[in-house]
Amino acid sequence: MDYGKRRDRLKRRVSREGLDAFVLINVEGSDRPNLRYLTGFTGTFGLLVLGEEELFATDSRYLERAGREVGGLPVEGVRGRWFDWFCGRLKDLGLRRFAIGAHTTSVHIFKKLEGKGFEPVPVDGWVESLRRVKEPEEVDRIGAAARLTDQGLRWVLGRLRPGMTEREVALELEMWYRTHGAEDVAFDLMVAFGENSSMPHYTPGTRELREGDLLLFDIGVKVDGYCADLTRVVALGRPAPQARVIYELVLAANRAGIEALQAGVPGVEADRAARAVIEGAGHGEHFGHGLGHGVGLEVHEAPRLSPTSEDTLEAGMVVTVEPGVYLPGEFGVRIEDLVVVRPDGCELLSAFPKEELLVL
Repeated sequence: MDYGKRRDRLKRRVSREGLDAFVLINVEGSDRPNLRYLTGFTGTFGLLVLGEEELFATDSRYLERAGREVGGLPVEGVRGRWFDWFCGRLKDLGLRRFAIGAHTTSVHIFKKLEGKGFEPVPVDGWVESLRRVKEPEEVDRIGAAARLTDQGLRWVLGRLRPGMTEREVALELEMWYRTHGAEDVAFDLMVAFGENSSMPHYTPGTRELREGDLLLFDIGVKVDGYCADLTRVVALGRPAPQARVIYELVLAANRAGIEALQAGVPGVEADRAARAVIEGAGHGEHFGHGLGHGVGLEVHEAPRLSPTSEDTLEAGMVVTVEPGVYLPGEFGVRIEDLVVVRPDGCELLSAFPKEELLVL
C-alpha cells in the first residue's frame, strides 16, 4: 500500500482549503480505520498531523508496533498526558488553524483544543472520500476475505445437525475462520434459524435447529484489515413451498441489482432496479432496508445503494447487493453478494452458489 501517496492527496486538499494541516486523533479506536488507511497503523491510539511537516505519535503500548507498521513517517512517543503533549507539539510545528474529523472527534476534544488557543475546523468525510474507490491491492485483499468467507460457510454446512443452537454454529464458524487465516470477523456473525431469519439484523441465540428450517447466514471476515460480507439462505430438509417462491423472488432481485451496476449509475437507480422486482410481486413492504453499501476497511462504508442514496458509482468501488424479503414470525430470505464496480459492468467477488435454494 502506498500510504505516502494517500497522505499527499489529503495534504493537497488541506492546501486548497487554506488550512495549516489535517489532524487525526485516534483515541481508543475512535478513528482507527482512517488512521490505518493513511499510515498502516493498527493500534487503538495514534495521533497524526499532515501539514508542511508530518508527525505520527503513539504511546508506549504501541511504539514497537508503530515502528514496524508505519513507514515514511517519523514516529514519536507520547510522554505524560497525551492531550497536553500533543498541544505542545502542535505549537512546536506552528499550527493554529487545522482540519479535524467532524464525526470522529468528540465535542469535548474540540472544546479543549479551542481552549488551548487553536482553531480546529470540523470537516466531514475527507479521508472517507479517498477510501470510496479501492486501489487494486485493496480489491485483492477484499477478494481474499470473500474467498475465506465462502470456504467457512461450506465447512460449517457440512457440520449442521438438528439440535445445534444458533449460538453454537456461530461460535464454531468464527473459530474456523480464526484458525484458517482470518485477522478477525468483519462483524458479529449472524446465524438465524426458522422464524428468527425474519429479523434482518439478529443476534444468534439458543434456538435449536429443526428439520424443515430455513437458515440465514450473514457472515464475513477480515483479511489484512479488509472486510467481506456474504449472506446465504439454506434449508435443512424439505422447506415449505412458500420458502422456495420467496427465494426465487429474492434471487431475481439480486440479479437485477447486479445487472444495474456500472460506473456512472446513481446508487438510487441500482436500488430501484432490485426493489422493482420485489414490489412487482407484492412484497415491497417486506423489503425495508437499502440494496447495499460499500465495503473496505469497514464493513459498512460509502457508497450507499438505497432509495435515499446521493452517491454515484465509480469504477473500483466495492459494494454489496443484498435484497431481502422478511415475513414476520415465519422466515426471511436475503441473498448478498460482494461486487466490484467496473467501467462497463461489475465483477462478483462472492462465489458461494445461489442459483437455487440449497437443501441439506
